[in-house]
Amino acid sequence: MKFILDTDYPVALDSPDHIEPRSTARDNSVNLKFNVKLRQLFTGYKASVLDFGCAGGGMVKSLIEEGHVVVGLEGSDYNPLHQRAEWATISESLFTCDVTKPFILHVGNGLPYQFDVVTAWEFFEHIREEDMPGLFDNIRNHLKQGGLLIGSICKSPSIWDKIDHHQTKMPWEWWEHLFNYMGFSRRPDFEAIIGKDWVRSVHFNFVMQEHGIAAYQILNPKTAERLDALVA
Repeated sequence: MKFILDTDYPVALDSPDHIEPRSTARDNSVNLKFNVKLRQLFTGYKASVLDFGCAGGGMVKSLIEEGHVVVGLEGSDYNPLHQRAEWATISESLFTCDVTKPFILHVGNGLPYQFDVVTAWEFFEHIREEDMPGLFDNIRNHLKQGGLLIGSICKSPSIWDKIDHHQTKMPWEWWEHLFNYMGFSRRPDFEAIIGKDWVRSVHFNFVMQEHGIAAYQILNPKTAERLDALVA
């Protein structure tokens, strides 16, 4: 299957990860045990996966080799320019773009291809708070109804040359409110299936399921007010 990416923003020019590449220039995470758990979540069905912040593309390649349809997106062009890691082996499945700006990933018909799963390993903390609505628009556009959002979040700073690459550092309660607000509900039962077999795991790991574009389950009025301001 040949994918085509349409975007006016092929690189996240104002992202610290592009300005001063660190994680994108080093990371290439793979966990074959996670691949097994992913198949368990889908009872043996080979789910299609879109990986946000794919860095070297290691997980993408590992799933492709097992027969899944998988695409990776990365905000910096460091890896394709240097042909680092899997950008030298599966370039047709890896793309660069600013995922907080509008884009369409499709197979020639101009319509967003909708995946079973979106993964994001230590990715969300790299996005500015004000850019979250645009990011979630893109996630929902490329995720099947009822699809899964799986990933991990780091709550600590990541400072290189006085630049903090982690632009949104919040407690888990805030992140869970954000996911709920943006149309996703937590699935502890699915998290239990994955157990400890995440691709990356620092502070918060999660499985969320798409439930629509309404603001559900907002528990904290101050958080709700802040999120309302984001999308106003």
